[in-house]
Amino acid sequence: MSFCFNYLTFQLQVGQGTYSSVYKARDLKTGKFVALKKVRFVNVEPESVRFMAREILILRKLNHPNIIKLQGIITSSVSQSLYLVFEYMEHDLKGVMETMKQPYTQSEVKCLMLQLLEGVKYLHDNWVLHR
Repeated sequence: MSFCFNYLTFQLQVGQGTYSSVYKARDLKTGKFVALKKVRFVNVEPESVRFMAREILILRKLNHPNIIKLQGIITSSVSQSLYLVFEYMEHDLKGVMETMKQPYTQSEVKCLMLQLLEGVKYLHDNWVLHR
């Protein structure tokens, strides 16, 4: 995994969680889009740093077609931020379902469930629980 990345300025926020914000960015070398997860450390508490270090160690080991791949890590001493670089997915399942004109067919539901369960099985086989 390379830790040297050159990205355009990311302006489009595509998601937000309790401890992070996710932005869309483009890799200047490959031209591909990536997702940058900007991690917020709560008052830089030791517990939050340990949690993030553990998450990074787990993510680096995961390699499965149904799990988003961690491609790298970017640190910024200027903003004192940490960015996790992931594959970019144009749509998530929730977003697709909200804009659907018709419900999924039975075969589409079976296909989606198989992919979800294969990803969860891989996690469980590697002693990772997804919350």
